[in-house]
Amino acid sequence: MEIVSVTGGQAAFAYLRGRILSGEIPGNATLREQALAEELGVSRTPIREALRRLDETGLVEFVPNKGATVIAWTTEQMRETYYLRAMLESRAAGLAAVRIFDGDLARLADLITLMDEFVLAEDDAGISRLGELNAEFHRIIVTAAENAQLTRLTVSVGRVPLMAKAFRRDSGSFRAVSNHHHRDILTALLSHDALWAATAMRSHILAARNSVLSWDQGEDSVGAPGADQSVDAHSLDSDAIDAADLADLADFTP
Repeated sequence: MEIVSVTGGQAAFAYLRGRILSGEIPGNATLREQALAEELGVSRTPIREALRRLDETGLVEFVPNKGATVIAWTTEQMRETYYLRAMLESRAAGLAAVRIFDGDLARLADLITLMDEFVLAEDDAGISRLGELNAEFHRIIVTAAENAQLTRLTVSVGRVPLMAKAFRRDSGSFRAVSNHHHRDILTALLSHDALWAATAMRSHILAARNSVLSWDQGEDSVGAPGADQSVDAHSLDSDAIDAADLADLADFTP
C-alpha cells in the first residue's frame, strides 16, 4: 500500500473525514479547534485547515475561532447524492468503454479477483483492504473517461456518511453482490459498449444507495472527538498516512 508524506492539516482532514463518513462522528456534533488540537496532539493551525476543508466538502459548517458543526444528512440528501453519483459515474463508465486502455482493463480484472478474497471478511483489516481495492476499481474507470470536468464533478459530490459502516455490517452478502456488479461492468467495458457500461454502473451505484438507505440509522453512534470522547492520538500520523485516505475518490461506495 502506498504511503505518502502529508501535512498535519491533511492528516487531520483525512482522519476526521473518515470518522464523519463512517457515522462515528454523528450529525450535529460540535468539533472545537482547541479540544481537537489537544486530543490529536497538534496545534490549532492544522485543525483549522482540516475544518475548512471539511466545510468545503459539505461535511461540516465551519465558523473560524469557534469550530465546526457536523452537518446532519437527511434521507433525502443521501438519496439525491446517490442519484448524482449514479449519473456521473455512469457517464464516466460510458466514456471509458471507448477510451480505456488494455492495461486498465487487465487491472480491473485483477482487482475483482483480489476483492473476491475479502468480500466475506469480518475483520477490520480485511474490510479495509476491500475498500481500498474497490476505490481503485472506481478510480480507474473515472480516470479512463479522460474528462477532467467529469472527474471534478464526481469528486465534488463526495461520499455519503454511513457508507463505510453499512459496508461493514452486512456480513458479506451485499459486498459479494457488489463484486458481481463489478464483473458486469468489466464485461461491458471489455465489449466497448458504452450504453451497457453506463447502465451497469448506474445499477451498481443505485444498489449501494438502497443498502445505505435500508440501514437502521437508529443504531447508537460513537461520540465525536473534540466533544465528549477522547481520540487516540496515535491514530493521527502526519508523516505517514494511507494514500487511500487522502484520495478524493477513495471510498467504500461500491
